[in-house]
Amino acid sequence: MNSPSLWKSSAFRRVGFALAFYSFCSWMLVAALPLLVAQRFGTGAELVGSLALRLAPRILFAPVAAGLIRRAGPHTAVGTGLIVTALCLVVVTAVEHAGTLQIIVLIIGLADTVVVPGLLALRAAVVPAGRNMEANTAFQTIDRLAKIFGPPAAGLVLTIASPALAFPALAIGHLLAAIALGWGNVAAGQKRLAPDPAHTTGLFRVAAATLRENPILLALVLPALGYMISLGALQPFLFWLNHDQFGLGPSMWTVLLAAQGAGAVLGALVSSHLARTLIGTPSLLTAYLVASLLEGVTTLALVFAPSHALAAAMLIVGGIPEMVAFAAYFTIIQQRLSLERQAVFYALSLPLMDLFMVAGVLTGILHSAGWMTLQQFWFAASAGAILPVLPFLVWRPRVKTTLEDLSPDAESKIAEKSTTGGWRDGHR
Repeated sequence: MNSPSLWKSSAFRRVGFALAFYSFCSWMLVAALPLLVAQRFGTGAELVGSLALRLAPRILFAPVAAGLIRRAGPHTAVGTGLIVTALCLVVVTAVEHAGTLQIIVLIIGLADTVVVPGLLALRAAVVPAGRNMEANTAFQTIDRLAKIFGPPAAGLVLTIASPALAFPALAIGHLLAAIALGWGNVAAGQKRLAPDPAHTTGLFRVAAATLRENPILLALVLPALGYMISLGALQPFLFWLNHDQFGLGPSMWTVLLAAQGAGAVLGALVSSHLARTLIGTPSLLTAYLVASLLEGVTTLALVFAPSHALAAAMLIVGGIPEMVAFAAYFTIIQQRLSLERQAVFYALSLPLMDLFMVAGVLTGILHSAGWMTLQQFWFAASAGAILPVLPFLVWRPRVKTTLEDLSPDAESKIAEKSTTGGWRDGHR
């Protein structure tokens, strides 16, 4: 029997369209900011700093953001963050000093601190029961389509127009995301939050209990942290690979970003097919680990690419398993954790992911300061994506047995017992 389309749900459409606008503009900003910095201030420490500062607030202020989301609800919090970002993008065009630009990037990062986990919570709230893999593939496809078209669009706009036109256009995109979400009106199916936010110590206590009761989370998070190091280093690496190794202009860097997104769209087709067979947690874990390893090895091979075209092709190939890994990651979390525990998990894991991603970006200093060649730098960064996966591939049978012993009913009871002041469903 064929299931009805996910897009027939108004709540799913609302979140999906908001995610589409936000992802497209966010990927445009990923490409546009380094181009603006390179044009005005150079490609050295200023470039690395602009990439890192957007992520830094998500590390430092994640508990504060979690409290805001819990009090206001993810719907209102995300809408507010989108509007703050839009205002910053209007202002950035008038900036002439590197320090002022970095402050604006920092504020955008603060808004992202609320928007990113808030959107994840809204995504989880509109996923129909039993269709996690399908829904997560749809959401990741939106993001990767944005990655295909966003960076080249940013490069094209900055080539044929001035930043005075490009960045206000990004601001309009963020406002459209807020409008699509229906900012100020609670979406159908949204989980409301308790009025009293949990203390940070309470979050850590619940997280520790969740890890004890769900050891699979270690097999998810530890490889993901290594992947974030590699992902953070990938941005400056591709910029330098395009310029130093291939001798091409800065705008061609956006083609490499788009190529990785194109591979992820192909990966969406693979992931949609696998959604029919990857139902249980053990099979999802296997898919996650194998896909993570394949993506890491393929991306490592970029250092041997003799041409820009071949590098783009390799990024397309590497994007396919990356998509499968993403979909499996979020599906396992949604299967194993109640919505209350997902909120705690994201509140603590997202800043940790961002910390490792910033560490990956900052490893670019090893090359920009002349301490490592580009090849040495990329070997070191790529090791982060490959090495953490290997132990869990070896120990996977033991993890599988542990998971089979923990039934979903047991997890549900544990979650109800361990979470207080968490998400409340106001529609039941």
